[in-house]
Amino acid sequence: MLATLILRICQLIFAVIVLGLSVKAAQWQWQGPVPATTAFSAFAGAFTLLVALVGIAAIWLSAIPSIIMSGIDGLAALLLLAGGIVSLMSYHYSQAFLADQTPRPLL
Repeated sequence: MLATLILRICQLIFAVIVLGLSVKAAQWQWQGPVPATTAFSAFAGAFTLLVALVGIAAIWLSAIPSIIMSGIDGLAALLLLAGGIVSLMSYHYSQAFLADQTPRPLL
């Protein structure tokens, strides 16, 4: 139970970091709407924050089955992974555009 609580608190901290950085990046956008990658990262951070809070509550409440929490954790992990990959791709191609080069493959 202690290890689960420690991991949930780590998940909560990282979710707050992702959400905070995404919101800050959205505030830096001064021309036009917020990019979709930034909005998706903010959504993924907020969803993971909610999952972490539900996971902390599930430690003491038996009303939430462990299979449901496993599925929700898997969904949160996929959302964060997708957000990271999309952010990496958009950064890579924007840097190639600014350097006026043809973008190289990432791998």
